[in-house]
Amino acid sequence: MITFDGGSVLKVKKQFSILVAIILFVALAAQISFGSTTGKIAGIVEDAKSGMPIPGATIQLDGYGNATQTDIDGEYFFINVPAGTHIILVSIIGFQSVQKENVRVLLDLTTPIDFELDQVDIPLKRRVEVIAQREPIQKDLTATRTTITSDQISFIPNSLSVQNIISNMAGTVVDDNSNLHIRGGRTGTVSYFFDGFSVQDPFFGNVGMRIVPEALEEINLTSGGFPAEYGEALSGIVNAVAKEGTRSYHGKLRFYEGATYPYNVYRGDWRGLTRTGNNGLSYNLSGPTPFIKGFKSTFFVAGEYLLNNGFLPHNDQTQYSQLVKLSMQPSPNLKLTLVGNYNTSEGESYVHRDVNTRSYDFNLDGLPVYKRKSYLYGLKGSYQHSQKTILDFSYNHFYTERKFAPEHLFDVYWDQWPGYSEDANGVYNGTIHEDNYDMLVQEYFLTGFTTGDDFDPRYQKSSTDYDAISMTYTSQIDKHNQLRIGGEYRLYDLFWDQKQFYNYEPYGEKYSQAPVYAMTYFQNKMEFKDFIINAGLRYDYLNSEVAYWPDVIDTAGTSKRRASAKTQISPRLGISHPISDRSIIRFNYGYFFQIPNFADMYTNLEANLNSGLPLVGNPDLKAEKTIAYELGLNHLLSDDIRLAVTAYYKDISNLISTRDINPDGNPVTQFVNEDYGSVTGFDVTIEKIARGNFSGSLVYSYMIAEGNLSDSREGYYNYIANTTDTTMPVQAYPLAFDQRHTASLNISYRVPRDWKGNLFGMDIPGAWGLDMIGRYGSGLPYTVTDDQGYRTGGLNEARLPAKYTVDMRFNKDVFVNRDNLFFSFFVEIENLFNRKNITDVYSNTGRANDDGRRAGFDPDGDGPYTEDDANRYYSLMANDPQNFSAPRTFRVGLEFNF
Repeated sequence: MITFDGGSVLKVKKQFSILVAIILFVALAAQISFGSTTGKIAGIVEDAKSGMPIPGATIQLDGYGNATQTDIDGEYFFINVPAGTHIILVSIIGFQSVQKENVRVLLDLTTPIDFELDQVDIPLKRRVEVIAQREPIQKDLTATRTTITSDQISFIPNSLSVQNIISNMAGTVVDDNSNLHIRGGRTGTVSYFFDGFSVQDPFFGNVGMRIVPEALEEINLTSGGFPAEYGEALSGIVNAVAKEGTRSYHGKLRFYEGATYPYNVYRGDWRGLTRTGNNGLSYNLSGPTPFIKGFKSTFFVAGEYLLNNGFLPHNDQTQYSQLVKLSMQPSPNLKLTLVGNYNTSEGESYVHRDVNTRSYDFNLDGLPVYKRKSYLYGLKGSYQHSQKTILDFSYNHFYTERKFAPEHLFDVYWDQWPGYSEDANGVYNGTIHEDNYDMLVQEYFLTGFTTGDDFDPRYQKSSTDYDAISMTYTSQIDKHNQLRIGGEYRLYDLFWDQKQFYNYEPYGEKYSQAPVYAMTYFQNKMEFKDFIINAGLRYDYLNSEVAYWPDVIDTAGTSKRRASAKTQISPRLGISHPISDRSIIRFNYGYFFQIPNFADMYTNLEANLNSGLPLVGNPDLKAEKTIAYELGLNHLLSDDIRLAVTAYYKDISNLISTRDINPDGNPVTQFVNEDYGSVTGFDVTIEKIARGNFSGSLVYSYMIAEGNLSDSREGYYNYIANTTDTTMPVQAYPLAFDQRHTASLNISYRVPRDWKGNLFGMDIPGAWGLDMIGRYGSGLPYTVTDDQGYRTGGLNEARLPAKYTVDMRFNKDVFVNRDNLFFSFFVEIENLFNRKNITDVYSNTGRANDDGRRAGFDPDGDGPYTEDDANRYYSLMANDPQNFSAPRTFRVGLEFNF
């Protein structure tokens, strides 16, 4: 029994399940993982003169109390080192002590740090300090991964969101709805992890909370070959790791104000540069935790307030985020980390014309508004049983909620809206649809614009929360083999409530569900001089925990049955072979599965077929599947120029789709596993490594993404509900996100504080930087139709125009009295050249501002509109600002760093 209001049965069931899981978790302390937030340091200590290894040298990881000694071959390692920068010290009698600073540890990877020590009779009292240089070739990386660290994030133009950062990386495509696609994958096939915890919204498959870029130590995208500990994704893994606390107090305060060119709905064009209220305020602070002594406790807190009114009407957005990360070491072998993140946002929703070509441009108050809320809290522990063995464990709770409704009725439930009523049988017989969405009203028919008090009669509220426990056992069995075994148990609590009054048979449903997900994996990383192997096996389990009608057409003649649990086994293999000190080749192969979006599983399980075109979920859906192959080369062309080339192929099957299961009667649509696709492509990256003032990269991707449908609901909306194009595709064609060519050019020129320059005889001070990113994308495909909507050619055989844009950021630092106390003034310009890129066109004309339709008017002149009025309304309706990219946007701000 499940009740909407979180009734006693559901609550008891959930609490009991969590209790049982925790008991198993503690008692077994075994193989049941959250995404890692650590890496490994390894290296060799040698005599600088003879080149012989030095056994018995003491290596210390400063600030963590960790120490080890080199073995007989002079080698050492540290496992489970937090991502970020560290200091390593080496000492031994008879040799000079050396300290290496700025040692950058990356997520899940090995950072090689070697030492060469000089023999001395009497060591100097002070250590020799060396700034470590990050290796340009990551030899143990068997997957395709792009990593951006905190020292880079601050200078990336337009880095207001994680997606803005990710979209500059190889293999990424952003479609006309601003959805992110990785290597030809559908929307919602990318998994997001924040500090090791999943922050996915399982209803829709997208990220369920805002991740503040300024609070991150590292963000990376793995677009191919991700190891066995990562799953629930067909296309890519985004890992974001929050900064750790520091041993001394540091912080930043940041503010900016913006301006852009707003769209004028009454004139159908863009106004001049205007301050639209686009501004932001953020801070972060880290240091030793006050009032906690003796536990090496540190904290990191960050907050952000954003107001973004943008260039579109009725599109104001307000966001607030707060992050807390507390770390402590109660004993030398135990580290605990508490993470909390809270985000709330609210705003207005704008669409120029809806699916029925209705526009609210002259009645913006009739458009809906939304509110979202999400929070995450979790506890992670790391127990070092020995120098070679680590036991990681965690518990976390994640919640995300969204609500969407008319602005003036936002706090009113839909059954209390004006015009709502029911007959004696509980069937709607009200007038909401007539009062607000009557297609026969003359004003609508003649102009396409709503008038008066009309509003978009839709309501939706959904929430997801889950509790999860996880454990990972890591053992460096010997210097060549690192074994990792882990698992996770996750219990969901879902709620969905939706209603829309577009006709006299309004569609809606309300339900609560509690599916269970679990996984376990085994992974071995073998590191030798001539090759590195990542081999793993993953097991996933999903139980939808619900009964459903196996035959929705004949519910009277059948009974419900319980959906069966679904399991998958995913083998993964990655190999890296260093050809030389300057080159490696790598290969990976794997099976990747993703559980269906819960909205596709649980929709309309009561089989209500009374709406116009009923859509029914399927809790017995299988996981979607990808088999992927990848071959890559990393090569240093020179000491500071790196070339990376990767070729890949993906065979995709079991994709979720919609099919008419009642071909002999009125259409009844259900979700099924029948779609498929394939992706072939290659990525080329040329990187200029920062060895002076100038650094940058050029990324080019070529991709062919084909399949029978581009989205799980495309069959329903484009064919089953269509009155003109009703033939479902039976063979592969270019998918909607098949962008054949993409390129990104990143240029950074930074000068230090002591730099001296001269221009036309004038001195130029130092401590400034200029960063620019240019992006190019060839045209996305679309299907050509005539004025009545009938297809006139092949599916997606036409292409939109290519898009390109340039973003810029300039900053100047002004120091107060020491290196870490300074102000930084910055200017950001998004779309520097104010390029008016076309993001969509009308399928019958191929143009972005001409829909081929002429608004109706009364030729006799006795109607409400003249011909001039009709032509004006036509022009305003055809000029859709959402068919174009955002205009130039300025942001001017100031940072205070201490």
